[in-house]
Amino acid sequence: MQPLILKSYPKLNIFLKIIGRRSDGFHLLSSRFVLAKGALFDTISIESSSTGFVLEGEFGCKLESNTIYKAKCAIKELAQNKYKDSHLVACIESLKVCVQKRIPEGAGLGGGSANAASFVHGVCNLYHISLDTQDYAYIAQRCGADVAFFLHRYESANVGGIGEEVIAFEETLPEFEIFTPQILCSTPAVYKAYATHTTNFSPLPTQWLNTKSTQILQSHTLQELNDLYMSACYVAPELESLRKDLGSGWFFSGSGSSFFRPKL
Repeated sequence: MQPLILKSYPKLNIFLKIIGRRSDGFHLLSSRFVLAKGALFDTISIESSSTGFVLEGEFGCKLESNTIYKAKCAIKELAQNKYKDSHLVACIESLKVCVQKRIPEGAGLGGGSANAASFVHGVCNLYHISLDTQDYAYIAQRCGADVAFFLHRYESANVGGIGEEVIAFEETLPEFEIFTPQILCSTPAVYKAYATHTTNFSPLPTQWLNTKSTQILQSHTLQELNDLYMSACYVAPELESLRKDLGSGWFFSGSGSSFFRPKL
């Protein structure tokens, strides 16, 4: 098998509003995810392995916590339980996956989720598998809700629930400039700060759901668009001074720490 080489691009949140909280503690969001196709991407290669499943790369977590490993397990479960394909199970367990990381971790760019989805797409390409939306939901449930956006391969989408509800949004996107400071923002820590310091949830941003991303960015500030920004500043206070140094026209992705703007 010739190695299959894939580019794994980050996402940006044009807006991110927290509109409620589930009984299990997970926050409900309404957000516009866009795929930032530019110079920043991870490179993933997939090839056959004679020593079982191998995953190589500079990851900041144990193998069992890696999103690609979780995606491998999810596809294997689908192959075993839904598709009854023992040959596919054997093929999945005989892959070597190498990841060249460029997308920073703890940056609000969804790098790990993008990697998991790229791996799934690669396996589908290699073994001519067609997954349906139920399969995508199954994989995202096991890997992380943000994976759903990347699995659908939309360039822009309105995202709800805890990230598993993905509806395509048709628009032409600009190129984006991304600035990621040397600050790792822990998503759980940012959400914990949000829960501690915020008493009221945001209303559903109905108008934004039907508005192009460029128009939204032209009409609103970073603080208006991202409900997690101030919570991220509680976790990493230096973010606020960085924002001031960057000046106007910059926005904040996810739970941070990346800032972005449309390229001029």
